[in-house]
Amino acid sequence: MKNFLIVDFEFTMYTKPVGRPNGLFSEIIEVGAVKLTGEDFVCAGKLQDFVKPHFYPKQAKEAMDFCMITEKDMLKGITFPQMVEKLSALYEKDNTYFVAWGDSDYKVLQRGCERHKLLNPIAFSDYLDLAEAYKLWKHDEKTTGLKKATEEQKVDTAGLWHTAFDDANNTGKLLVAMLKKGWSIEAYLAAKEELAAQCNGL
Repeated sequence: MKNFLIVDFEFTMYTKPVGRPNGLFSEIIEVGAVKLTGEDFVCAGKLQDFVKPHFYPKQAKEAMDFCMITEKDMLKGITFPQMVEKLSALYEKDNTYFVAWGDSDYKVLQRGCERHKLLNPIAFSDYLDLAEAYKLWKHDEKTTGLKKATEEQKVDTAGLWHTAFDDANNTGKLLVAMLKKGWSIEAYLAAKEELAAQCNGL
């Protein structure tokens, strides 16, 4: 069975109605990751770093405040290419699911790689959107937030919400809880294909 690399990124966003800089895109400012073995869910690696915004550092203040990241924290930060290298070291193509809550994390990683002119080491075929999986598993109409999902499944969460490592760690705990309760990745992928076929048939 594939291993799991559960990842969460905190990244910049522009929320003001006017004044958006030309070409602005979301930049990752914090990464958290936990690698779990596929057989017995043992921790096989961790990653927790602040990431220095390269293109639009002045736009990072709002996101830093929201994520409780200080200027002092950012002085210890690594560069985006260094972060990609560290992620790559925890990932093996076709043998590791890249798990995130929602579709934003893969998108912001891909966009960052494009702007830094780097090859994204994470194959999209290994990407697993656990928020979508949870929605299909529960037959919900709307996507559930991570905090509520962990409460519904009585997951023993730890740390602070909206901090990258703690969110990744709690997402990993929820993933394990779902698997132990009978959730199947194969069933999820089949349901996803069926849903896509229905949408295409409309």
